[in-house]
Amino acid sequence: MSLVVFCFPSGLIAQGNTDIAALELEVHNQINQYRVGKGLRELKPNNAIRNEALTHSKNMASGKVPFSHKGFDERFNKLATIFNISSGSENVANGPADAKTIVEGWLASPKHKENIEGDFNMTGIGIAQAKNGTFFYTQLFVKSPEKPKIVVDEFENDLLRLINEHRKSLGLSGFSKNELIKVEALKYSEQMAAGRVPIGPPSFDSPIRRLVQTMNAKAMAELIGYGFNTPKEVFDSWMASSKQRETIEGSYDLTGIGITQSKDGKVFVTQVFILSR
Repeated sequence: MSLVVFCFPSGLIAQGNTDIAALELEVHNQINQYRVGKGLRELKPNNAIRNEALTHSKNMASGKVPFSHKGFDERFNKLATIFNISSGSENVANGPADAKTIVEGWLASPKHKENIEGDFNMTGIGIAQAKNGTFFYTQLFVKSPEKPKIVVDEFENDLLRLINEHRKSLGLSGFSKNELIKVEALKYSEQMAAGRVPIGPPSFDSPIRRLVQTMNAKAMAELIGYGFNTPKEVFDSWMASSKQRETIEGSYDLTGIGITQSKDGKVFVTQVFILSR
């Protein structure tokens, strides 16, 4: 973390009708131009990261917090609910609406320069203007797989909602959730994510097949989803396959959905359908 203060005559600071979005983009472009010139990969902009940076800049501009890194841990704790962050850092500055001045100032500071040249892959830049015309800059640097963390319960509920809404549109009853089925479905998703079983339907002798006997069921089927980022993507993929659509529209009455996310951000979904007796 580092901060830098620029001292300029007020005439150089107070600038009306500044296009903040364009200024943020210019800072981003100049940072990436510098990194590419050093043989480093470009930083990808991310809106969630930018929102945290912008909130901090607004708080500094309003005087809610001092010009500092106050709240750094809180910012990254919030981001850690979205990304699997392995490292992160922050640069802040205040001064005129001039990307070149700000970036050159950061590069003249060893600590700022270290952050700019760091092993990160995503960034967010937020800029806010104080009443006296001074601009406050915050740039957050993040290293993380680019696929955000999913909220498993929300993903599961949304997927089941999409499926049940489709069934009801056909005059069919919605599936009821069953915890035992969910437990077995989750175990299978976790095995796929860990590479212990191939990605795809379980083999004939897979423990998940025992649900038929355990539950004294009449029939069982399963659907597998892999690499999708949203419940809608999973649902649309299944509906695009006549065989998988047939399962969704089948005469089953119980279901369980097991969802997990691997360390590299890939989402694994197993949905098991049971026709109880």
